[in-house]
Amino acid sequence: MTSRLPWKAGAAAALALLLSGALPSRSMAGEGGLRPLLSAGEKAPGFSLRDVDGNELLFRPGNGKPALVVFWSVFCPMCRELMPGIDGFAARHGTTVRVFGVNLDGSRFAGAVRDYLRETALRFPVGLDALRGDFFIASDPYGVEKTPTVVLVGRDGTVRGAWAAEKIREFLSESDSIVASLQQGASPGQ
Repeated sequence: MTSRLPWKAGAAAALALLLSGALPSRSMAGEGGLRPLLSAGEKAPGFSLRDVDGNELLFRPGNGKPALVVFWSVFCPMCRELMPGIDGFAARHGTTVRVFGVNLDGSRFAGAVRDYLRETALRFPVGLDALRGDFFIASDPYGVEKTPTVVLVGRDGTVRGAWAAEKIREFLSESDSIVASLQQGASPGQ
């Protein structure tokens, strides 16, 4: 599990501290403009990111199909542990739920992300989160403080649930019933 804080591209020392969990998250640091993790009923923000090859990937919630947004890091041990289960979710539910990956390592580590994607052959697109000013384009509007984090978005674009770190195991074990309730319009909770 990894905590996040602001770091600029090229700040390798900050990245090492970040991945070790030694620094507080930005939300805990009290900086303005940051929010807690989105919760059920809130509107999910859309975003545009680049993949490891520089292609644009758009995530637009509320297009009539539910989505699972997965925030992760290639350097996060728990992410690596849980990614096969998330990929299995994509295999089972990909026709009814879009799965969209957001890698928090950024373009500086695109090579490591590319290698991981080749090694695992994930069944869903992955965009690299990037800084815009002092804030990350995708993860900050969602209030992501830990990796991995998954956010389930309904077909209307509202959040149906969010799970971070070890709570993702609960989501994965209950995913079939969660997707069934999602199709009926219910919120599975957090």
